[in-house]
Amino acid sequence: MLIMWGFAAARGQVRPTLRRLRESGSAFRFILAGSFFGPFLGVTLSLVAVQGAQVGVASALMSLPPIFLLPIGRIVFKEQFGWTAVAGAVVAVAGAVVLTLA
Repeated sequence: MLIMWGFAAARGQVRPTLRRLRESGSAFRFILAGSFFGPFLGVTLSLVAVQGAQVGVASALMSLPPIFLLPIGRIVFKEQFGWTAVAGAVVAVAGAVVLTLA
């Protein structure tokens, strides 16, 4: 965090950033929610998963969220994906299923 603020200070973006945070209450709430659900809750739950399951299975399942986000990117953000992205998603999901069943 200190390094990020250092870069912002070097580029002269500290005041505009703080001004925008003050002006937009929803932005601060989104940042707060993202910092809680991402690093804190995500790391905590990944440690619980590793503790309660085999490391390979937990690791494979923890690597799947980007694949589950492909349909959301397509539907919500109207992004275009090639067949290689879809094939990669299918292979990754199949691998996670094989690891879970093994």
